[in-house]
Amino acid sequence: MSKAVKIIMGALAALVVLVGAAMVLAVMLINPNDYKADIEDAVRKQTGRDLVFNGDLELSVFPWIGVKTGGISLSNAKGFSEKNMFSLKSADVSLKLLPLITGKVELRNIDVVDLQMFLMRNKQGVNNWDDLTSGDKDKQKHKAEKTSSDEKSGLPINLSVGGVNIQNAGIVWDDRKDDVRQAVDDCDITIEGFAPGNPFDFNVHVVLSSTKPEVKADINTSGKASFSPDFKQFVVNGLSVVVDAVGQAVPGGKGTINLSGDAAMDMLKGSADISSLVMNAYGLSAEGRLAAKGLNSKSISFSGDMNVPGFNLKETMAQMGIELNTTDSKALTSVGMNFNYSGSPKSIAIKDLLINLDETKIKGLFSFSNPDRPDIVAQLGIDKINVDSYLPPAGEKKAAPKDEKPAAKEDPKSGEGLIPVDLLRKLTLKADLNIKHLIAKKANITEVVVRARAKDGVLTVKPASFNLAKGAFTSSAVIDVRGKDPVMSVNAGLTGLDGADLARQTTGEDKFSGTMSFNSGLSTSGNDMKTVYANLNGDLGFKVLDGYVSGFDLVYLVGDAFSILTGGAWGKRDSKRTEFGEVSATAKITNGIADNRDLVMKSPLLRAAGAGKLDLNKMVVDYALDAKVVGTLEGQGGKSMKDLIGLTVPVTIKGDVADPSVMVNMPRFAAILAKSGFNIAGSVIEGVGDVLEGIGNTFGGSKKSDGETKSKKNPVQEIGGAIKNLF
Repeated sequence: MSKAVKIIMGALAALVVLVGAAMVLAVMLINPNDYKADIEDAVRKQTGRDLVFNGDLELSVFPWIGVKTGGISLSNAKGFSEKNMFSLKSADVSLKLLPLITGKVELRNIDVVDLQMFLMRNKQGVNNWDDLTSGDKDKQKHKAEKTSSDEKSGLPINLSVGGVNIQNAGIVWDDRKDDVRQAVDDCDITIEGFAPGNPFDFNVHVVLSSTKPEVKADINTSGKASFSPDFKQFVVNGLSVVVDAVGQAVPGGKGTINLSGDAAMDMLKGSADISSLVMNAYGLSAEGRLAAKGLNSKSISFSGDMNVPGFNLKETMAQMGIELNTTDSKALTSVGMNFNYSGSPKSIAIKDLLINLDETKIKGLFSFSNPDRPDIVAQLGIDKINVDSYLPPAGEKKAAPKDEKPAAKEDPKSGEGLIPVDLLRKLTLKADLNIKHLIAKKANITEVVVRARAKDGVLTVKPASFNLAKGAFTSSAVIDVRGKDPVMSVNAGLTGLDGADLARQTTGEDKFSGTMSFNSGLSTSGNDMKTVYANLNGDLGFKVLDGYVSGFDLVYLVGDAFSILTGGAWGKRDSKRTEFGEVSATAKITNGIADNRDLVMKSPLLRAAGAGKLDLNKMVVDYALDAKVVGTLEGQGGKSMKDLIGLTVPVTIKGDVADPSVMVNMPRFAAILAKSGFNIAGSVIEGVGDVLEGIGNTFGGSKKSDGETKSKKNPVQEIGGAIKNLF
């Protein structure tokens, strides 16, 4: 070592000794408590607030330079209810003196007890710290720029801490303007032996509370972490987060969430990785991994996978305060899924999706990008699903909350419509659905295929098809929202449907039968049901071969009406069903009114032709059917119908579409009989009103409610008077 170096080193050592000696003497000779009053006066003059020392100040210099204080409080700004803005019970901070010469910051311990901070805003929007931050904005800007420059320099921070112990800290945000109070209470932080490059244990306990939303959460976090010397890399192993929450905003009123895993972040590479992630909540467990890139750029991306082992969804929902009652008690008791995902702040993609829903397997993929102009791709394949199993039990009705108001009627001018026009104009969609076997309303539906595409304001569904009861249904539809009002069109067709098979599947009874087919081509415009019906135009047609319809016996209605008008007696033929060899019709729909002129019905006993209208605007039907007897009932449990053969029997179908009245048009039938030479006795005519009232139900007569007959007469019950007026 050269002589010059020795001289410099000796001088530095002497300087350190002198400085140290001076500081020791200062501590010995100067009592910091003598200056508390001066400090309090200076703060009061600068801020108008009271800074109060509730305990003694203690200074230490060598080998540790530090300060230890008792209670300290800073009063609140004028006009705020809380007495103090800041307070603490005690604090002790010290750092080693000699390492400072080499640029190393070595803290012994940081101990803080009962640190409390009250941040408030009054109803006028004034914060309780505004008076403390009204200094020179240029200085603040310079400080921010300097901080940013220091961060970019990348110089390592040589810092170590013997330990951190913060007990019962709290921060309150009391916003009187928005009537919200949020708080961090009972905050305890313990860090053992922190030093860059060396793992350290940490424990954090905190209680979070809020009035909007109403929630209180007790959170415990622990693990072993480490930082790189430049604080650009961070690793935590054995992370454990336990949240116990209560409040109205918490599903079920209370809940516990356990989260564990390992995490690593590298800001130099702009990457983060969370592995072995496990979450348990409400009886559900989820396992996964998350990796992110580009955190220090605008090209952030992430990817990972998620696995949810089988769990009982009913029990989970019950814990969350939601009761799920299903027709099948075992439904929703075994649910699980797994998938891979990737994305960015404006996109998400899910691949290799596999959902196990009880005995159903669902596979698919999904992607979404560009929230401003959504681009969606979805594919879903289902092997077999019985949707009836997941419906509420028969007869169960959901009780509406007592304070729930009736839903307001839709206003066509409100801007809310059947079709989300604004969304469709921006949407790009490619969606495919395939279901091998679907059970709905007890019907077995197979090979369900739906293909939906949307682009530039046009949504096309082609095809939407399925097989049902030996029949095949296929359709296509287009919704075009490029103009002022949505324009819609649909074409559909059904061939080979076995009506008897369908009836047995859906009802378990022989309600109807026949081989059915239909076709339709419809178009309309508008964005509310009233307008859609009013603008509906198109054609439809159907044909049913070799079948029957249960519920009424058209032949019996004809014969009974004949017997009433002629004074004779009719047999006991009523089979409660009408058989036919063919029923077919076509209709022209104009502005929501379907007009049919060519209904044809052929059966062994009857031939019928009909015409009428169905008004979809009012949902009413007005239809007339002329039936002609062409056969005899001899040998079929009835009496001879030779007197009726060749006669036309008029039948009317009128009323609400959901529950029309089907009856013989008695006045017209009486006129036909009289014209054909039948003798209609006066005594029968006089009493026919009473007779008809007695058989009102046969002709679609009066209905009862709560065991009482309605006071309003059925049209059948008034036919007698009409007949009398004819003679």
